[in-house]
Order: sequence, then structure tokens, then C-alpha cells
Amino acid sequence: MQWIVAGVLVAVPFHAFFTVWASSAVGHYTALRLWPEMLQLLLVVWLVASGTMVRVWRGLSSLQLAVPIAVYLGLCGVYFVGALLQGDVGVQAASYGLLLSTRCITWFVLVYAAYVGVTRRSLPWGRIVLWPLLVVACFALLQFFVLPEDVLKHFGYAQGSTITPVQTINQDTTTIRAQSFLRGPNPLGAYLLLGIGLLGAATLLRQHKYALMLVSFGALFVSFSRSAWLGVVAVGVVWFALGRGLVRGRRKIFLSLLALIVLLAGLIALVQFSQGAKNALLHVNDNSTAPQTSNEDRLQALSAAAGDVITEPLGRGFGTAGPASVYSHTGEMRNSENYFLGLGQEIGWLGLGLFLVVSYRVAKRLYRNPDRFSRALLATFAGLTLVNLLSYAWADTTLAYLWWGLAAIALATSAQSAKESIRR
Repeated sequence: MQWIVAGVLVAVPFHAFFTVWASSAVGHYTALRLWPEMLQLLLVVWLVASGTMVRVWRGLSSLQLAVPIAVYLGLCGVYFVGALLQGDVGVQAASYGLLLSTRCITWFVLVYAAYVGVTRRSLPWGRIVLWPLLVVACFALLQFFVLPEDVLKHFGYAQGSTITPVQTINQDTTTIRAQSFLRGPNPLGAYLLLGIGLLGAATLLRQHKYALMLVSFGALFVSFSRSAWLGVVAVGVVWFALGRGLVRGRRKIFLSLLALIVLLAGLIALVQFSQGAKNALLHVNDNSTAPQTSNEDRLQALSAAAGDVITEPLGRGFGTAGPASVYSHTGEMRNSENYFLGLGQEIGWLGLGLFLVVSYRVAKRLYRNPDRFSRALLATFAGLTLVNLLSYAWADTTLAYLWWGLAAIALATSAQSAKESIRR
């Protein structure tokens, strides 16, 4: 089962690309997208048949995760049945909404079950993460600087049916945004954020680490994902706080803040005098023909979603908001541009609160682990949380499987490693 988990973690950065490519040959695009969930079902069968359910429950209970996870999944099941009985959104929309809301949590539990009791020293997590990161980052740079801009159309990418092969800033300019093997530039940026954060904890030769870091930052830049850029800053701040401490490192904090102020001043000046910089940083083009900029669209979506959550404490059910709402009977997407607000729109205050409790307790347990792997995951959690405030990062297959799977491995192996160190 650990081989299956490791295989999924290696493959998910290429999930969108291979799914589209395979569907161009055999069709059934929607079914092919669900191959990770099919493996989840296999792990569920193993978990039940192996008789390890009690041990897993005890382990999650020691982490204060068992009860909130069970209640959250049970609540999602109730909302799913309610959506089917009500019949307003259809089976496909309700099922997809359930999947996007529970996938990362169920995967976390299954990976924890597969790795509980395993020693940390035997886990090649660096190779699981860094080799795919190198491939994805290099292809992103090739896509932006070398390859034809529509190269992905030769692999089945098509606007409206699978994934758009070419994406630009504001969908209105000639500035191409790299998306590599991910489903879009913003998921690419979030994935690179995760890879860069984990790279800081990897055991590599210094020159290899710096080279991979340089390639990853280059790919991050050409994604033009501003939420990921901000997320990387958050990763760096948390890494610094965990490693140096806010008191011992106050001089460096002051110098870092001063450098940040100088950088922001330079960027403001650059935006004033360069249309290209204005387009890249602010996604504003003076020659645009679009009725609204992407910034205005996002603010409008966030405002509307926040209003929905405040006025509808029970939500409207699965399939009524977020990416799943595209498959509803109306076909009109109720977009929040925020994963957490999307949860609130679907499963209300209680569902959103339970998810936040689970997330907080996972982050709290990572904080208590002294190893660099857990610290890197905590730092990237901060960055990805910021990204989720501006997009649907946890709804992306790659990010949901990769971060939550690695977090489960970190928590499942930390207790065993601590026991062995005590014995020694």
C-alpha cells in the first residue's frame, strides 16, 4: 500500500497532462480524471480487510483528529444525500462537490493508515517530490521561452472540452502564462510554491539545491500567478520564524523588512513607467478590450460569496458553488475565488468550521514535530492557505494529494521515530 501511495504522489503533478492525453485517444475524459480516487477505493478495501482500523483511529485520536474528521465526513455525507433527494443540482454536480470537499481529508486518513508505525529514516520523500518538481519546472520554462505557445493542443488540450492549451494574462493580452503539466497557471504556481518550500528541507548537494531552486523560481515567475508569489513570501516568513525565532532574529527581520520596503518601492516605480510590468504584476492592460479586469472579477466574486456565507449559515448543498456548480442543471458557476468561502456556500458554517478545525490541528501537530520535513510542510501550509484565499487550491488534484499525503506521512512516522530515539 505504501508503494501505491508513493506512486500517486509521484504521478499527480502530471495528472492533468496524462489524463487529457489519454482521453484524446480513448475518450472518457471525466472517468479518466478519477484514477486517483479509484486507488483511494483500493486503499479503503485494504484498510477494512487488514483490520488496522482500530489502530488508525487510536493514532488519529492521539493527534486530536479522529473526532473532527469523522464528524466532518459524516456531515458531508448528510449534505450529499440531501442534495440527491432535493434534486436541484443533479447527481454529477453533487458528486463532484462531495469529492472536492472530502478528497484531501480521506486521502490524509488513508495515507496515515498506510504509513503509521513506519520509521522516518526509510522514507525517500525527497525523491518523491524533487524529481517531478524538476521535470515540471523545466517544461514550464521551455513552454514559455522555446516551444510553440499552443504546443499542448497536440496532446488533446482544447478550450471548452478539456483544458485550455494557451492561457494569457487577463485572457486578453499576448503575454503567455506557463502552465506546464498542471491544469492552469495558478495551480502551477501553487505547486511550485510547495516544491520550493520542501526543497529547503531536502538533503541535496548545495549546487544541486541552488540550481533546482533557480529553475523553480524561474518557472514560478513565468506562471504569473500572483497568489503563488505572495504564498512564497509567506513560506519564507514562516521558515525564518521557525528556524531563527522572532526574538533572536530581530535584526535580520528588520533588515528583511527594509529590503521588502525597498523592493515594493521599486515595483511601484516600475509599474508607473512600464506597461509590461503593470500587465505582469497588476494584470491591468491599458489596451484591454475586456469589460472588467481579472482583479475586478475576483473582488466581485469574493464579495458575493462572503455575502452568501453570512446570510446562508446552512449553505445550499453540494454542487451549488465552486467548480462543481458548472455541472448543475443551470450550468451557471457560482464562483467564490476562495476555497473556504466555497465550502461555506455549500455546507454552511458548521462544515467550514469543521474543515478549519482539522486543518488547524494538522498544522499544530506539524509545528510540534522538530524535524525539517514537518517544518517545511508547515511553512508551505501557510503559503497554500494564502493561495486558497484567492483560488481553489485544495480542489486541485495535484495539491490536495501531494500536500495532505505528505502531511499524513509526517504525522504517521513522527511518533514511531520518537519511540525509536527513546529506545536508543
